[in-house]
Amino acid sequence: MNNNNVLPANYYKLKGPCRNQVEFKTCCLNDLIPPEHKARLVWDFVESMDTSICLQELHTIKGEVGRGAIDPKILLTLWIYTILDGNCSARKLEELCENHDVYKWICGGVSVNRTTLADFRSANPRKFDELLTTCLAVMVKSGLINDTDFSQDGTRVKANAGFNAYRREDTLKALQSNIATYIDQLKAEEVKTSNAYEKRQMARKEQAAIDKKNRIKEALENLEEARCEKIINGKRNHDSPTEDELKEMRASITDPQCRKMKMGDGGYRLAYNIQFATGLDSRIVYGVDAVNTLDPGTAPIMMAQVQERLKKLNLNSIKNWIADSAYSAKNDIKTVALLFPNCLYYAPPKCRNKENAKKMVKGDCEAIKKWRDMIGNQEINDLYKRRCSTAEFSNMHIKNQSLEKLYVRGLTKVKGMAFLHAIAQNVSQYLNLFGEKLRNII
Repeated sequence: MNNNNVLPANYYKLKGPCRNQVEFKTCCLNDLIPPEHKARLVWDFVESMDTSICLQELHTIKGEVGRGAIDPKILLTLWIYTILDGNCSARKLEELCENHDVYKWICGGVSVNRTTLADFRSANPRKFDELLTTCLAVMVKSGLINDTDFSQDGTRVKANAGFNAYRREDTLKALQSNIATYIDQLKAEEVKTSNAYEKRQMARKEQAAIDKKNRIKEALENLEEARCEKIINGKRNHDSPTEDELKEMRASITDPQCRKMKMGDGGYRLAYNIQFATGLDSRIVYGVDAVNTLDPGTAPIMMAQVQERLKKLNLNSIKNWIADSAYSAKNDIKTVALLFPNCLYYAPPKCRNKENAKKMVKGDCEAIKKWRDMIGNQEINDLYKRRCSTAEFSNMHIKNQSLEKLYVRGLTKVKGMAFLHAIAQNVSQYLNLFGEKLRNII
């Protein structure tokens, strides 16, 4: 390229940046996002929900002293939108509320911090069970859902704990003894010192040690419970565990209620088993549960939860319930037949050693015989084919929306977090169904 005719840069008229010019702009928060933005739709949905259960946690009343509390609808909308955006961290959500226009619009000038956001998610997590019902009530009122067929599936999510605190019984008892001695030493030192600052420091150390002692105690209790379950399952499967296997069992000090589970990638991690019940027609999540056991035994509990929710919403009872082979335990089939006689429950059998699952066995009850008759039925197979696009659909979307690991500890809080993600998934699916309904009308 010939550059002989190019003059030095200072000969040309160029527009450069000027970053110290003071400007005055007139705008409001409503101008930050366009009228059809998804955040406005999410806010409208939350506005139509009954969130009065969240007000039970508040203690600020008009006419009394104290600063006003943040409207729970703001916090719920923030969590739903950030989950749909692929985030589940309260710290990152705080940064987004300070710097991102969409989150500024949702806050509406209200200042929030990560402690408030995390407390809303963790404090009284059972409220999300009621919020899921009110979420479904909005959809029923819109005429978008009326499911009678459901599918259930579970997904294992990594717990907020690692193997470095996963200990055997002997180690846990030794730690329990050491921490008790340490607490006694702190109490003795606290009595001797007269410095107020040192007293506060020792009080904090003592409280941290007491919390750790309580977690170790809970870990020992959960270890004993896991051993009992392993023995019972061994007797049921005619494969009783040996003494060495029972002795090698461990429990976590960080999160005593989590268990070691085999994940989808073939590896082993400390995790929880999150269960979702999804409507076959709408792909809306109707039921959520969190357990630290395997899938067998969870179906009757989930069906009872969904049935109670359908009753509150004045919808028809469960007609068909579909699950994979992990839910085909005989105890589940018998329990479902007893509690839900008018419901068709089907889970394909686990075929071992090429055995014929349709073959009747001596001692089979009527429920087992009915289940065996359904195996291979074309109508049942057609119904079962819809399971993948519903239950697996919910699991896939919810995991893609940042539920790859948990940020809370304990079975109750984990269940609350799973409910929150289910609500976010339902809001996303509601927007899809509502948009499809509008297109059909047009």
